[in-house]
Order: sequence, then structure tokens, then C-alpha cells
Amino acid sequence: MNVLRIALKEMKIVREPRMLVFMLATPVLLILILGTALSNAFNGSTTIGDIRVLYHNNGAEPALTEQWQAFMQEAERSSGMAFEQIEEGMDGGREVRNNRYTGYVEIDGQGIRYEGNSRSSMENGIVQGMLSAFTDRYRLSAEAAKIDPEYQSKPIVDDGGSYVLESSIQGARQPGSLDYFSIAVTTMIILYSALTAGGLIDSERKRNTAQRLLASPVTKAEIFAGKITGTLAINAVFVIIVVLISKYMFNAYWGENPVMVFLVLFTEILFALSLGLGISYVLKGNAAGAVIMVIIQLAAFFGGGYTPVASTTGFMREAATYSPLHWSNEALLQLIYSGSGSAAMQAMMLNIGFSILLLAVAMISMRRREGL
Repeated sequence: MNVLRIALKEMKIVREPRMLVFMLATPVLLILILGTALSNAFNGSTTIGDIRVLYHNNGAEPALTEQWQAFMQEAERSSGMAFEQIEEGMDGGREVRNNRYTGYVEIDGQGIRYEGNSRSSMENGIVQGMLSAFTDRYRLSAEAAKIDPEYQSKPIVDDGGSYVLESSIQGARQPGSLDYFSIAVTTMIILYSALTAGGLIDSERKRNTAQRLLASPVTKAEIFAGKITGTLAINAVFVIIVVLISKYMFNAYWGENPVMVFLVLFTEILFALSLGLGISYVLKGNAAGAVIMVIIQLAAFFGGGYTPVASTTGFMREAATYSPLHWSNEALLQLIYSGSGSAAMQAMMLNIGFSILLLAVAMISMRRREGL
């Protein structure tokens, strides 16, 4: 009963307007601002630019030249590509490197050589694919001509249709900007609850109520358990409200397995509270709050709180793997959009494991102290 009374007392913090603003208004506004401002980063459509191909044909292979002319006509008609013959004095490779053309094709007695523009990767890939299809068909035509000379002059485009095959597929669902930041901001706000946890015991010392608590018929373990239980419960309620607001106000997608989603979020709450308590016992006063804030900011910066980790590379990508925010974000994204629960289980085990370790540090430190 003592644990329950202390927990209920901690839950009365909900009456403070500052707590309501921080735990409810702040995440909702952040989701709206970040989700709107960075919506272009989640745009799944890509625009293909103009495709201009420079070519040089010395006419050493009449059959190849004839087929090349038919290929260019078909490509220009069906794909909108533009082919330009190189002029005297022009360097095809330099023109491509200067970003004036998508690629340069050179045709001679040795075959076809192509140099692409690396700055237009998508357009370059289209040209490479079409040239690959052309060379494959030309080889087939050349082999067929050895058997039947009729194929020597027959345009290969008539036998194989277009060089471009258009198809549409229904890809897997991907998170939009509001979907992503609903997850990222929720997990980030949870991590900020470590600041509240860091002041759970320190606030009793500052109000000079720690000694009265110890003088009452309550053990240190009951005080400790009651404060954790109450703070965990009130943070869980706030998180549920934020998730529901993002779901029904911003149409954020939280998947078809809400039980697992909330389990991941609740274990992160436990980790955040344990982090705050553990550091508050290792360090004292303002130093504990400063260290907790630095840890939260680093975890949010590297863990995808402000930008998707998938868009980072190098050191930033490597550092993200050590962020507790990244564990939860990655677990939720895989759970919601891939239906994979393995990452969620791993994140929950990490959160619970570190929580046990940090709570053990806090409890051992509490027992060694004369007061709280």
C-alpha cells in the first residue's frame, strides 16, 4: 500500500501546467512542424531529366550503322531521348564530364563504347539499359544472319518491340514525413523523461522532505518503487495520448500491432527513468541534470530525432547504432512497415537490460547513503 500511495502522489504532477505543456503540446507541435517542413525528404516520386546522347559512328560496320539508325529512331519516338552526332573538334568525353550530355557513344569496327555522366545517375542508367538491350539484339541478329542472310538487313526493332518495358508494381508501404516524425518525436519526448526521473529524489532533498520520508514507516525500497511506478504510469498515459493524437489528428500510421508498439514505447520509458535515476545517484545536483541533457541531445541527434538515420552515411550512420533512440525508432519502423518483430524484441531486451543495470546502480547507491 505504501508503494501505491507514493505512486499516486507522483502522478499528481499532472496537475502542473508546465508538465502538461511539455509532455503533450510540445510533441504535437514538433510532429506538425518537422513533418510539414521536411515533407520533401520523404517524397517518393523522382523526376527524370532530359536525356541527350552524343554519338560518333565512323561507318566501319554498315550493318551496325543501319541497326543503330533504326535504334535511334525507335528510342526518340518511344522514350523522348535526343541523339546528336558529334561535330568536328568536339571531345565527347569532355562534353559528358561537363554535364552537357547524359552520355557519349562511340561506334567503330570494334563495337560500341559508352561513357556515362555520373551526375545524372538515373538518366545514365536508362541509357545504359537501352544500349545493353540494343547490343544483345544486334548480336542475336548477327548470329541469325549467319544462318539466314535475310536478317542482315532486317531492323531488329520490328522483332522485339520497344527497347523500354514499362511496368507498375505495388511497393511496400513507406513512412511519410508525419508518419516518421510521429514515431521519432514520441520516442524523443520519452527520452526527455529522464530529466524528470533525475529530479525525483533530488526534489525531496531540496524541499527538505527526504528526512521526513525516512522518519515515516516507509522503507527506502518502497519509496524507490513508488516513485518509479508513479512516474512510469503518468508517462505511459502521456505517450498513449500523443500516439492517439498523431494517429487521428495527423493520420500517422502506427501499424496493425498496437500491443507490440506500446510495449516498445513502455520499455523505453522504463529505460529513460532508469537512466535519470542512475545518473542522479552517480552525480549530484546540477551536474546530473547537465549530463542527462547532453546524453539526450546526442541520442536524439545521432538516433534520428531530427532527420532519418537512413539518409546519413559514414560516422553519423555508425554513431546511430549506439543511440537508444535509434533502437526504438528502428524497431518501430520495422514492426509497423515490415511486420518484423525481431527488431522490436531486441529493442525491448536492450531497454530492459540497461534499465535493470541502471536501477541496480541507483539502489546500491541509495542503500549506502544515510539519507535518500
